Amino acid sequence: MRKFNQESFDYDLDKGTILNSPRFNKFEFKTAEIPPDIKKTIISYVENFQDNFLNGIGLYFYSNSPGSGKTTILALVLKNIMLKGYRAYCDSLVEIKSKLKKEFDTNEVKLVEFMKNVDVLAIDDIGSEVMSNWLDEVFKELLDHRYNKQKPTLFTSNSQIDFLPFAARSKDRLKEISLLIKFPEKSLRKPPII
Repeated sequence: MRKFNQESFDYDLDKGTILNSPRFNKFEFKTAEIPPDIKKTIISYVENFQDNFLNGIGLYFYSNSPGSGKTTILALVLKNIMLKGYRAYCDSLVEIKSKLKKEFDTNEVKLVEFMKNVDVLAIDDIGSEVMSNWLDEVFKELLDHRYNKQKPTLFTSNSQIDFLPFAARSKDRLKEISLLIKFPEKSLRKPPII
């Protein structure tokens, strides 16, 4: 059993833009609007995370509708996993692409190595970004490494795995390492009250 470490928790929260967002910090399992069947599955996943970690089992949240709560629940799951002592990194594929481009321009590869080796990696909104040959190669390298090392990777998408713009091998690997969770086909976003 791992021990919680406040210093690494704070560092990981600060490293990925999704986890340190005030928008996602206010949610808890008790108060978040989660359909009961999804809530039961993700609470079980978190409670049994030591086994899921050892077996490299991640999550794949999907629905065709944006705003169905996938990113919010992803952040909530990750924070609960981090409180168990696991290191995590979470960002959208768009943010990852931007950060990687900056690194490659300066001949650094810190982010790729960190994402390969962090206990839990979460990539938000896969399938929304046009996959250039370069990005596709980086994604394959990352997925292959984590697959072979049995490190859990979590994803959100507005697409089923079969419709992602990835190579067939990558899609097969995603299916093998992910617990698939379909979110409702409706937006839960509400306009601000003035």
